[in-house]
Amino acid sequence: MAEADDPGGTAPPQGDPEEPKQGSVVFFGGNEVKSSAVVKYSSAPPQAAFARLQEKTDLKLPPANWLRESAKLGPAGTTILGNNKKSKPFSSFGMAYDFIDSIGNDVDVVSDSENIKKLLKIPYSKSHVSMAVHRIGRTLLLDELDIQELFMRSSQTGDWTWLKEFYQRLIDQKWQRKKKSKEHWYHKAILSKFLYYSINGDGAAQPVPSTAEEHQEVPAPDESGEAGRASWPAPFEMPTSISEDPGASNQGSVPLEPSYIVGHVASAPKEQNLTTLFNDGENSQGLKNDFVRNILWTFEDIHMLVGSNMPIFGGGRYPAVSLRLRDNNKPINVLTGIDYWLDNLICNVPELVMCFHVNGIVQKYEMIKTEDIPNLENSNFSTKVIKDIAQNILSFLKSNCTKEGHTYWLFKASGSDIVKLYDLTTLCEETEDKYQNPFTMPVAILLYKVACNMMLKKNQNKKHYGTIRTLLLNCLKLLDKGRHPQPSCAFPVCHDTEERCRLVLSYVLEGLKSVDSSIKREGDLPAADPNTPIPLKYEDESTSGGPECLEKQMALFLDKMGSFQKGKHSSQSGMIPGSWQYEMKLHLILKSSRAYYILSDAAMSLQKYGRALRYIKLALHCHDTYCCLCTNVLPEVLLFLCQCLTLCGDIQLMLAQNASNRAAYLEEYNYQTKEDQEILHSLNRESSCQVFAWATDLSTDLECQLSVSCKCYEAANEILLFSNLKKQNAEQHTQVLKRLGNIRNEIGVFYMNQAAAVQTERVVSRSVSATEQQLWKKSFSCFEKGIQNFESIDDATNAALLLCNTGRLMRICAQAHCAAGEDFKREFSPEEALYYNKAIDYYLKALRSLGKREVHPAVWDSVNWELSTTYFTMATLQQDYAPLSRKAQEQIEKEVSEAMMKSLKYCDVDTASARQPLCQYRAATIHHRLASMYHSCLRNQVGDEHLRKQHRILVDLHYNKAVKLFQLLKDAPCELLRVQLERVAFAEFQMASQNSSAGKLKTLSGALDIMIKTKCAFQLIKKEIAAECDQMNDDTSNGGNTPPGDSTSNLNKDEVMKLLGIFESRLSFLLLQSIKLLSSTKKKIGGSNEEEEVLKTNKEVYSLLLRATADKSVTLLERTEVILTLLEQLTRNTETNNTGIQ
Repeated sequence: MAEADDPGGTAPPQGDPEEPKQGSVVFFGGNEVKSSAVVKYSSAPPQAAFARLQEKTDLKLPPANWLRESAKLGPAGTTILGNNKKSKPFSSFGMAYDFIDSIGNDVDVVSDSENIKKLLKIPYSKSHVSMAVHRIGRTLLLDELDIQELFMRSSQTGDWTWLKEFYQRLIDQKWQRKKKSKEHWYHKAILSKFLYYSINGDGAAQPVPSTAEEHQEVPAPDESGEAGRASWPAPFEMPTSISEDPGASNQGSVPLEPSYIVGHVASAPKEQNLTTLFNDGENSQGLKNDFVRNILWTFEDIHMLVGSNMPIFGGGRYPAVSLRLRDNNKPINVLTGIDYWLDNLICNVPELVMCFHVNGIVQKYEMIKTEDIPNLENSNFSTKVIKDIAQNILSFLKSNCTKEGHTYWLFKASGSDIVKLYDLTTLCEETEDKYQNPFTMPVAILLYKVACNMMLKKNQNKKHYGTIRTLLLNCLKLLDKGRHPQPSCAFPVCHDTEERCRLVLSYVLEGLKSVDSSIKREGDLPAADPNTPIPLKYEDESTSGGPECLEKQMALFLDKMGSFQKGKHSSQSGMIPGSWQYEMKLHLILKSSRAYYILSDAAMSLQKYGRALRYIKLALHCHDTYCCLCTNVLPEVLLFLCQCLTLCGDIQLMLAQNASNRAAYLEEYNYQTKEDQEILHSLNRESSCQVFAWATDLSTDLECQLSVSCKCYEAANEILLFSNLKKQNAEQHTQVLKRLGNIRNEIGVFYMNQAAAVQTERVVSRSVSATEQQLWKKSFSCFEKGIQNFESIDDATNAALLLCNTGRLMRICAQAHCAAGEDFKREFSPEEALYYNKAIDYYLKALRSLGKREVHPAVWDSVNWELSTTYFTMATLQQDYAPLSRKAQEQIEKEVSEAMMKSLKYCDVDTASARQPLCQYRAATIHHRLASMYHSCLRNQVGDEHLRKQHRILVDLHYNKAVKLFQLLKDAPCELLRVQLERVAFAEFQMASQNSSAGKLKTLSGALDIMIKTKCAFQLIKKEIAAECDQMNDDTSNGGNTPPGDSTSNLNKDEVMKLLGIFESRLSFLLLQSIKLLSSTKKKIGGSNEEEEVLKTNKEVYSLLLRATADKSVTLLERTEVILTLLEQLTRNTETNNTGIQ
């Protein structure tokens, strides 16, 4: 319930946010209405238990506590119960300021609950409706626009004359103020007294003496009207004076000085200041949130932030109820029913207590549940209709109130059924003073606040920048420079980053020129030291390039780093350390260095790597000059140098990876603006040292670029360690180490690929060359250092990737030791075994580094695949090139079997992924190889019947698994056919050792069944051949324009011809043997009908097969079709005689 929990607590006087209380879905008969309410803020005291008044209590007599503060009511008591005045015209803005996070995105409507009720009662009511509507993002703010109050003000002050003229011209030509009747004020007083009676202690509600009644009588209508009237602020104009009286703001006579607000708005630096920036302005303009409670009400799919002042009572049997007073002589009509129902729904109150009276004399009480209100007699209404009205009105407003910052007027005249919407901002702009609209400043402030709130959010996303810009532009449109002239310091609004930085550099150049012109003329500059060589701009690449030279330059750089802390450095221009020129030039040089760094970073993100290298070269040149002049380099300057070197390393790496665009990058690198030249000239007046030249040269050698990148990262790391900045900048240090690990991986891969290329080119020599070994060592060293870098920052994923690359390097080493040549028999060498086992160790380390698949599934799957590949390669080489000179056959078979099974273990055939077909093919191949190996063992094995039986079982097992996996693939018909033919060969081998005719017939029948099951393989082969023939025909019809590489068939025709020949010979043999055995059995004992049918079919198929094989002119497609026909005939015969040969 909205107010049900914690009845004994006390609320702070000023009102604190309450713990949200969630409402539930409400059902009404056949009509379901989804409604939930969360109290976002409440200044109400703990709910007071209401007292049931005795029958015949006279409500015309005021209670003793009437219009007085009470402990049960809190300081707000008189406002809640005694003075039910209208909400202020800017009430929605007060709520919006308090819940700025919800504005623009989360909430559809912000308004007083009374305005919501008015809108939803429009189809039922003849009363007039007048509201101001504003749009901020997707949020609509609704406020009552009291035309009578506005025009009364217009008559007194001359404001709003444009709206009055418009209203009289188009809507109501004979406008006059409508006064409220005495009956209206009488009922208000009766209700107020009733509520005070209801909270007056333990039923001790006593009327005051008649003498007191005279003093507490109902105010006169005119007085009450003035007191209850909401104060409208004047349109913003420059005031002559500002009242010191705190209550002046409530009288609507003194406007807030608009410049005060805007001055603070422009300079709002942080989120915590935003709340206080507008407090004075909000209070004086009536923008304060003065509702007792603010509720986030969700009605169906509409989210509303609603302000409510409805009194809620509780305690005892009724934790939360609303009290209503009704004249017993007047039935509850539909409008009243909707009013009560919506109030309870918004505040999530489950029950309504109705007190009936006659002429102020209490008659009875009645308890009504909220869900029963729509079904009351004389007040019956459909909740579904109310829901549709809400959705239609919201849709109408959102589709028509489209411009942010504009004030729209929603108006329905009394007695009319037509709702009209006007754009007041457009109307106001047509007047002489377009800033007469009093909503202008509150809307501008709200637009600014929403934009600031979005900018200051920690999870701010760049996709919101466009929204923020639109909000600020709309805010600026509402402000008048003439009225708000206060300047504020702000960043220059430029088109992009380069433009902003170029603006900074132009200011820096002006400053440098000013400083240089104040120093001694060039003629007075000190002469060059004759003992110091002048550095040349260009050097021969042979003397300056290469990693060896980089080592020397790095040593010089680190030497200079150590000298930063020692003594003073002289300036060539003659500047005196400590002078204003000295300090100013240092400051300007550092500014230019930072500007060039930002330019380089921006060019890097645009993939303009040549330009990025030029800018970072200028940034480092500026920094170098700064260090030459500075007597003591600050830690933040060293940290900035670390950032520059890191970015330089990134650029060199990207240049190495995009070598194909080197010409374009060189052109970008050599380009120089006049501004850059002048800045360089000013820098060279102070120092001619080029400590960072090694880092910013654009080399054409890939190895050199990678090495430079690595040295940049190493230098950045050295700075962090040398200057004790590691602890204070842990994140920066982590990034440097991560880049260092990455570049070492890149260099390691570069050397590994070079070694593989050398190995490929090595044809004649059988021994591993010294060049290959050197490349292996370099690659291994880089991988090892990279792994250490990643492990030092607990980056398990990248460490695993480098371990995986090291395993790949070991496999390349193993391949290099493979003996080549045809003059002697090839055997799997010990060196190959050593390196393959090392590779396996590194892959297993990678898996241990990851821990489990969930850490990084893609890397885990990749490592598993590489590990499976290594085991499979090693097992295949041992099987194909068995080292029989060193090991026994049984040991080799055991090792091959173990390696194959381990390969299967790491080959994931179940997980759906892009690699799944490869895994299935690998697993099928492993089973095929194992079956072939055991098959071979069985043929060559003598004795040990138990071992033979074991091998026979393993042969069947692996052949069956291989067939199942190849059938799943659908694109390996040749492999499937080969496995099936080997199974037939195995059946023939078994048949050769059998003596009985029945046993042989059974084996023959099984072999023929295997032959029949090859039908799916032949169907795939036929499909491939037919597709290839169709493509050839298309090529012929197109005049042979199709490129030769466009053939989609992967079928090896030679292999198909070979397998087809074997298949025909084996089928012919099996059919012949079957015919012989069946014929001999028939002669001896007489065959059954099934046997005779099988014999007949086999003879027919055998005859057809002989004729087909005898014709040498048939094409491959025709031969395949004949085989499929014969297999189909054998299949039908098998199905007919499904009982088989007993």
